[in-house]
Amino acid sequence: MRIQAIAVIAAWAFSLPLGAQTGPRLADMEPVLARVAAWDPGQPRDPLYEFIDFLRAAMNSKSELPRIEARLLRMLAPDAKTSPAGKDFVCRQLSLIGTGASVPTMARLLRDASMAEMARYALARIPSPAAGAALRNALPHASGKAQAGIVNAVGERRDALAVPALKNLLGSPDAAVFDAALGALAEIGDSQALATIRGVLGTAAGARREPVLRAYARCAGAVAAGGGKAAARAAYRELSAAGEPSMIRIAGLTGLAALDRAAAVPLLEKELGSSDADVQAAAIRLLNGVPGAIVTAIFVQRYAGLTPTGQIRVLTALAERDDVAVARPAVMEGLKSAVPEVRATAIATLGKAGDGSSVALLADLAAGTQGEEQAAARESLALLHGPGVDSAIVSAIASSSGKVQLELIRAAGERASPELAGVLMKIAQGPDRASSQAAIRAVRNAAGPEQAPALLATVLKIQNSNERREAALTLASVMKRAARPEIGPVLAAYESAGDKQTKLTLMDVMGQVSAGEALPVLRAGLKDPDPEIARAAILALTAWMTPDPLPDLLEAARGDTNTTRQILALRGYIKLIGVPAERSAAQSVALLKEVWPLAKQAAEKRAILALLQLYPTPGALQMAESAATDADVAREAKAAVETIRASGVQ
Repeated sequence: MRIQAIAVIAAWAFSLPLGAQTGPRLADMEPVLARVAAWDPGQPRDPLYEFIDFLRAAMNSKSELPRIEARLLRMLAPDAKTSPAGKDFVCRQLSLIGTGASVPTMARLLRDASMAEMARYALARIPSPAAGAALRNALPHASGKAQAGIVNAVGERRDALAVPALKNLLGSPDAAVFDAALGALAEIGDSQALATIRGVLGTAAGARREPVLRAYARCAGAVAAGGGKAAARAAYRELSAAGEPSMIRIAGLTGLAALDRAAAVPLLEKELGSSDADVQAAAIRLLNGVPGAIVTAIFVQRYAGLTPTGQIRVLTALAERDDVAVARPAVMEGLKSAVPEVRATAIATLGKAGDGSSVALLADLAAGTQGEEQAAARESLALLHGPGVDSAIVSAIASSSGKVQLELIRAAGERASPELAGVLMKIAQGPDRASSQAAIRAVRNAAGPEQAPALLATVLKIQNSNERREAALTLASVMKRAARPEIGPVLAAYESAGDKQTKLTLMDVMGQVSAGEALPVLRAGLKDPDPEIARAAILALTAWMTPDPLPDLLEAARGDTNTTRQILALRGYIKLIGVPAERSAAQSVALLKEVWPLAKQAAEKRAILALLQLYPTPGALQMAESAATDADVAREAKAAVETIRASGVQ
């Protein structure tokens, strides 16, 4: 067990004299190594874990590492009685601590088919130059899979001395060896390796050509990272040449842009007209990574001659540029396109490239188009951020009508700008019902508490119940933005209201705003002989944002003579228990327990059980367990029991 291993390491430390506690001792590992030598994968891994812990401690303290290396090497001797799995494990440990002393043994194991893979693994990681020499020396004597494996190990070491040998292997008829040699040269990544790959590029044909190109690109990247920019640039230019596969050309263009973005601009501009859609897309993407007006001007100048797909990509790129306003000529050209997708992209770009002068055009497009174009026009009108936009919308709303005015009103609401609230309020109070309704909805986002009196007056004037409800929601939303909502005018309007529907609407506003001054009015409403007033009072208290109405709703749930209102009050009570409050979980459970007997329908019982899970206490568990005997909610109760127990309550 690993715990035992830790105990052994601790014992080593305490067994040493004070001042001599430099780390664990190899001698103490002999019993463990004996078990490692006999280990096979069907046995417990305990001895492996113990030795790994020991080796970690030894590496940290730098103690006895040469002796440990020598001891492990003895386990790999020809006459050693170490199992194949044990040898595998030993090689892995030597890959961590091995030095030149391990190289002769690993070189011998390279010739052992059963151990060659692990020997290569270790030699690839042992830092001694002798390890690289051993791999190079083994290359001419291996073939097939074994040779490819040695080549991979050479690549892992990034052994520049192996380049001549790897060059010879590029003529191998074995595809695995050929690919491994290419990969190793790319990993080595110096100018000699780059020249070697280039040398074979001229003769590589058929299926072998693309792997050579990929290796050339990888090697060029490594050379560039090492400071060889001139050699890398030459390679990238070859890779980006016409006639090469798309992905290779893109790799070349990407490399050139990474070396020097400004210098790559002429070549990238040329590729804007490429017939290869992938190359064109890469050129646009790479150009867009170059800041400055020069690239923006290139996009604008070349726009008209591009395919529709290219135009869409350029417009999308222009929308992301810092100098997007300069792109407006291309955007305006895009709006005239016969291709719907191009037009939609141009409309979306105008939202970023436009200013106040674009408002009327976007409003006309939003009103006169459908589908993607209309959606793009609406979004652009809402997001337009250039100078004078809000002022232009104010003027356009005042001078327009019909669908265009409705689109401008919609945009004004989505922009949520205080500058637009005044004109929206004026429209909301106007005679056109469609515009008035749209303005009332828009004011919900744009207006502040200072517009509340005018909104209240609008609510009181509206005769249509649905429209009045919409206006009431806006009034409540606007009032709630105040730190302390002024509910007084609403209460006064309620008292003086001559019709019941107005009273019902204003009670709804009271509940949404949740101002304490309205509670007496709603409490009186609970006892009103008019059933609609009493019902509206319950609904208003249910909408409250604090638990203050809990006693009132409980009283209604217990004592109201109307069954429907009892149920509404009970549901409101349950809902308000879930509102954040300064009480303990146990107190919340007590409130739920108090109303459980009143819950006659499964819906209310389920609501209580759902809330119980938020207050995992012994009381909640007891309630849920008791409810499990109720056939109507047994499944929900059992789920609540499991959830509460999962939180640690038993």
